[in-house]
Amino acid sequence: MSTLTITLSEQQLSKVVEAYRTIQEFLSSAISPNELYQEEFLRGLQESDEDIRSKNLKEVHSFDDFIS
Repeated sequence: MSTLTITLSEQQLSKVVEAYRTIQEFLSSAISPNELYQEEFLRGLQESDEDIRSKNLKEVHSFDDFIS
């Protein structure tokens, strides 16, 4: 499997999160998030959102860094 490195600026990351929120808002008007996602995923998403808002970000260099 090949490796792909993606580098995002804070502004680009904010746009990705904003796009996700737009999709989430649209889907939640039709389907309950509890029907789409497991509770563990929803908690992780909320934690990630809080990390982004508080700028608690960590640079990762590999998938292992990402999941640790």
